Order: sequence, then C-alpha cells, then structure tokens
Amino acid sequence: MLESIDIRVRPGEMVLVTGGSGSGKSSLVNALNGFIPHIRPTRIGGDVKVDGLEPAEVELAEAGRVAATVFQNPRTQFFATDVLSEIAFGASNQGVPREEILRRIDAAVDLLDLAHLLDRRMGELSGGERQRVALASAVVSRPRLFLLDEPTANLDDASTQAVAEALAHLKGAGATILVAEHRLHYLRGLVDRVVQLHRGRVVADCPAAEFWEMGEGERRDAGLRSLVAPASDPLPAPPAPADAGGLELRALSAVRDGRRLWTIDEATAPRGAITCVTGPNGVGKSTLVQVLVGLCRAEGTVVLDGKALSRRERRRRCSAVMQDVNRQLFGVSVTEELSLGRAQPSAEEAAAILDELGLEGMGERHPLSLSGGQRQRLAVATAVVGGEEGRGADVIIFDEPISGLDLRAMESMAGVIRRCADRGAVVVLVTHDRELVDMVGDFEFPLTPG
Repeated sequence: MLESIDIRVRPGEMVLVTGGSGSGKSSLVNALNGFIPHIRPTRIGGDVKVDGLEPAEVELAEAGRVAATVFQNPRTQFFATDVLSEIAFGASNQGVPREEILRRIDAAVDLLDLAHLLDRRMGELSGGERQRVALASAVVSRPRLFLLDEPTANLDDASTQAVAEALAHLKGAGATILVAEHRLHYLRGLVDRVVQLHRGRVVADCPAAEFWEMGEGERRDAGLRSLVAPASDPLPAPPAPADAGGLELRALSAVRDGRRLWTIDEATAPRGAITCVTGPNGVGKSTLVQVLVGLCRAEGTVVLDGKALSRRERRRRCSAVMQDVNRQLFGVSVTEELSLGRAQPSAEEAAAILDELGLEGMGERHPLSLSGGQRQRLAVATAVVGGEEGRGADVIIFDEPISGLDLRAMESMAGVIRRCADRGAVVVLVTHDRELVDMVGDFEFPLTPG
C-alpha cells in the first residue's frame, strides 16, 4: 500500500524507485498503469495522472496506449505462443499498420539482441529471455511512459548490460522511464533522479548524483544493494565427494525439442557446502534443477553418497525452490503452505523460519497476497523446514532465490542457505547474481551450452 505519495516524473526523465521488499514499488507501478484499481480493487485517494490521463478513470486498453509495463514476473503478461507474435502483440492491439510494426520489431530486436529467439516458442524461454522479450514488446508499443518493475531480476551480467544499453538508447530518444529496482549498479549514469520508498512512503527524493555518493554505512542502513558492480572472479571448483558424501553427476546431458542444452561429463557438490551453478541466460540452468529433482528426463547418472538415484528417489530426497515460485505455492495461508511439504514442522519451527526470513506476523496471509520478494522467501521456507531429523531434504536446490529481494532479505536468504549446508545437506545454488555468489558461495560450477 502507498500513503501520501507525491511524485512527479517529467517528460524525458528517467527515475529510479527503490526500497525494501514490500515497500510499495510494485503498487506504485500498478497505480500508474491502471492495474490499481481495475485489476486489483483498491481505494485511491488523490490524483494519479500519466500524460494528463487518469488511469483509474479510463479503460485499461486506453491506459496501455500511454504506459507500457514490464512486470517483475513477465510470464503473467504474455498472450502469444511464439516470440515474434508476443513482441508484436501490444502494437497490433493499438492498430499500428503491419509494415510499421515490422520496422519497429527489427529495431527492438537489434537493440536487445533477440534475433536468435524469434523462432522460439514462449514456453521454451528461460526467465531471463522472457524478461527481454517483455521489454522488446514494450519498446515496439512506443508508449509515453515505460514502467519497468525489476527488469533485470532474472538476467545475467551480459543481458543486464544489454538492458542498460537499451535504456540509454530509449532515454536518448526522449522516452520517459520509471524503473522500480533492487539491483542498482547498472543504472549508474542512466537515471536522473532516485526515489526511495519505505512502508509505502517516500523517504528520499534526490538527484541521481547525490544518491550515487551515498556512503557504505548509509546504504546498508537503508537496506539497499551494492551501488557498484560486483567482482567477477570465479570461486574454486567443487572437490570430489569425500567420506562425508555428496552429489555426483556423471555423463549427464539434457535435450529439449531436439536441441542439446548441455552435457556434464563430471561434476560434484559436497555435503556441508554451497555449490553455485552459474551460466548465461538460456543455457539450461533451470532444466538442470528439474533433472536433479526428478521432474525432467536426462541421459546419464545422478549419484548421492555413492548410490545412483532413480527419478523417483530424487523426488523423495531432493527439494527445490523454483525460479517462478508462483507455480509452487498452493496453500490458502502462509502457515498452511509450510505444512504442505515433506514434513509437518512444529509451530515453533514454523514461527522461527518465518521470523528469520522477515515474514513474521504473516502466517494468516494468503501466499498470493504477498509481494514478489515475500513469496520467494516463503518458497524457501517450505523447502528447508522439517525433514528427517529436522534437517530438511538431503539435497536442497535454490533456483535464482533472490530475484526481487532487497539487501536485508538477500542477507537473510544467504543465512538460511548457509544453515542448510551447516546441517549437512548438499546445497546447490543456481544463480546469475555475482553479489549472492560472493556473499555465500563455497564452490562454483559454470554450466556451458552444448
């Protein structure tokens, strides 16, 4: 919810809106694009105007002509089954002539380096690829205002740089842009102004130059992520499992729609440590997660503590927090969600994990009423509670667990991930985020295509 918000974005200006998870960033975006109150009925006081138009007072289709949105979870905004049709969708609905749409698509594809995706089906894309397609669709629509809600949450470094270059191009062409974001470093030199939210209120509104001069202590007190790009030095490779046991992958390969995604001749992840799986968007990291938990077929062998595991055994002994957590939340309350997993945690254990992850007092909330970052933390809680001897699954896999999280939530998440390793589990952390790798990783396995 927002309270007493007073923000003005001038034509041609690029404004960064940042703040903690649940501070109101997405609510602000949804008030500007008309989703509040049309899709999410909410009482509105005061005025919300975009280029003189009041989104709450017009049809969503009309509001969409003025403001184009790239959502935190782009899967929720797709309508077509293939990439080319999806990129064209918004402009087609506006009645733009076909020849003009094709010209705009060519420009957007060049801008975001998407030519290799045009023949792909939407269901085949990785999370990062979906985000870039959503941005391309917005670019082709040519709105008066771009609203970007965590546009790099699922992107690797190269794709994040491509988005930064695209934003620079749009800004140079006179576009008005509002970016709601936790990941900050790539916006240095791009934004004109920074607005900080806390519990639905504006706590700071300053020129960008003043924001980037913020000291390290002040940044951490505000719960903001790093203002500079993290180092890219890789961690050491994981060792072979010792007597303590661990996970081994032998001659493992995955093929999807006739295309070989990757081949892993040999890889290990020891118990009691955090092994980070890194690699570019679209390489198949999430497919590897599905293979490890027995949801996807693959050639080769998965071994745990010296014993080869069937797909059924993997489903029993492995637990995963998927990249799109909306697809693995089923309860009608946060408390019920915790009881739907492999074990029935005690009330004390459930309360402790919710408190550790910043979800205290939310036990009766519906999971889908939470912010994106809060849902992510709830999914993590369901994966790590209970289990045999109270230690959870033997193998716990985190697939991009900090998308949409602020600094404090990221540090809490890192603490939970470390605790899983300390309890003796095999912990596999799949991520593109070097800030998280540097914070919590012990070993690194880069996944490469082919």
